[in-house]
Amino acid sequence: MGLLDNVEKRLDRIVNGSFSKAFKAQIKPEEIADAVQHEIDMRARQQDGRIVAPNRFVIALSTEDYRTLEPFMTGLKTELAAMVKKHCFQQRYATIDLPEVRFAEDTALHVGDVRIDSEAGLRKNLEARVTAAHENLIPPIVADQTGTPHLRATDGTDYPLDQAVVTIGRTTEADIQINDPGISRIHCTILLGSQVMIRDNQSTNGTMVDGQKITEAPLNHGSLIQIGNSTFSYLSR
Repeated sequence: MGLLDNVEKRLDRIVNGSFSKAFKAQIKPEEIADAVQHEIDMRARQQDGRIVAPNRFVIALSTEDYRTLEPFMTGLKTELAAMVKKHCFQQRYATIDLPEVRFAEDTALHVGDVRIDSEAGLRKNLEARVTAAHENLIPPIVADQTGTPHLRATDGTDYPLDQAVVTIGRTTEADIQINDPGISRIHCTILLGSQVMIRDNQSTNGTMVDGQKITEAPLNHGSLIQIGNSTFSYLSR
């Protein structure tokens, strides 16, 4: 069962079984959830090796839809915020703060229409930045970064992790090529998101993180990675 199905079913319980009747021929919660999820994917932007997604949303509805949903908005906002958090985790998006979802009434919208205004930023005063114009793209506020994450080899060589997915291996097809016969062609992959992860790609000799052989594991600042005969430190800044 997908995230959108879960949102609809949980909201149905919130409104005590009156879901089908209350929302007949009007905006459906799964349509709102789908629009929010689409907004996240469309607005996610790469920043210093991470993909930063919006975490604050104002959902504009027609007057009729707003008034129909108004009794259930507390529960719906909670469910949508949980969906945002889970979707960002699954897609390995970074966020500036916890999700925040709010609703607004727009008399220019028709029944069944929805407009999402979003940004990546701290949880405060988003409404003040939503104008009467139908702006769908608000430039994201990206948190200050102290530096680009990178790997540091024992000889002092730094390998920047400047994209969301970085492959490491012996072949020229790898994003980071290491000339080590103990390393497989595409040995492992590092994925940058809210939590940086390393994944072994079924390599011949395996991937070690802090002395433990892993299939997939989180990386923290200072984690030691050993592949083949090579050792690297993961540095988050």
